[in-house]
Amino acid sequence: MTIAELLIAAVIASGLIATLFGIADPLQGLFDAQLELAEMHQRLRTGVHAIERDLLAAGPPIMPYRAGARRSDPSLGIYYRDDTISMVSAPWGDRAITSDTYYLRRGSVSGTSQLMHYDGAETDAPVVDHVVGLAFEYVDEVGLSIDPAALQDGPWLPGDVTSGAFDADLLRIRHVRVTLRVQASRETLRGPAGTLFTHGGSAASIGRYLPDREVNIEIAPRNLDRD
Repeated sequence: MTIAELLIAAVIASGLIATLFGIADPLQGLFDAQLELAEMHQRLRTGVHAIERDLLAAGPPIMPYRAGARRSDPSLGIYYRDDTISMVSAPWGDRAITSDTYYLRRGSVSGTSQLMHYDGAETDAPVVDHVVGLAFEYVDEVGLSIDPAALQDGPWLPGDVTSGAFDADLLRIRHVRVTLRVQASRETLRGPAGTLFTHGGSAASIGRYLPDREVNIEIAPRNLDRD
């Protein structure tokens, strides 16, 4: 084989290798996106399950703020946060009464935002990572959304050691609408911040975009309909 033929063969081989890499890179990106999408759906399921489990067992009042022994919002004069909910379980049978607070801990743009749980005593613990949106809306017995202002302007009713004094309008709550939003954990799967992405990333092309995922559910705590 002559030198010219060797050079031609080398050029052809280089072209084939470049083509193979060109095919492999998008396939790898698709594979990465599918794995991440499965993880995002799992995070949504985990977060929704935790909130739904405790809300279904909750008795009145359901409180749109952090309540408990440590860093309670009422001690700061705060009686409403759209990304926080506190509840006390109703004493069914021999079940011990528990207090549960869920809230969004916001990280920096490059940090990790988390769905958090507070047990009403000493412990705050993460439930799900890469949560970028959490919101609660409160609904009355005829299906109308209750104005947040009405839940924090009195009149006030005496509560127990967990709830403290609370707005009487909290007793109007019959359903809770929950919105939970998660993002891809890898910046390389996120595009510019905007409608699709709460926190922007460094995805090289639209083909590698994996937008935030959001779920909306409505939960009717069983004990709120009891006389």
